[in-house]
Amino acid sequence: MKNLSKQDFIKAFRALANEERLDIVLKLYEEGELCASAIEKNFFMEQSTTSHHLNYLRTVGILVARKQGRNIYYSVDAELLTRLYDDFLKTQFNIKKK
Repeated sequence: MKNLSKQDFIKAFRALANEERLDIVLKLYEEGELCASAIEKNFFMEQSTTSHHLNYLRTVGILVARKQGRNIYYSVDAELLTRLYDDFLKTQFNIKKK
C-alpha cells in the first residue's frame, strides 16, 4: 500500500475542518453504520445539506457507502483514518508510531 500524498492529507483535513462533517464522522464512528435519513434527523439538517456533506466525505474516502433497497448506509473507513494519522506523523513530522 502506497503512502498517502500531501494532496490526500489536504483533502481529508479540509473535509474534517467543517464542523458539521466532523460531527457526522464522530457520530458514525461512535454508533457504526447509519442511513442518510438517520444522520439527517440526528443533526437537524436539510436533506440537501446532509447529502452534500455525505457525498463530500465519501468522495474523499473517509466514509464508505452501501445501498440496501432505497436506503444508503454510511460508515467510517477506520482503516483510512488510521493510515491518515500514521502516515501524516511519519511523513510530515518523521514521528514513528510506538
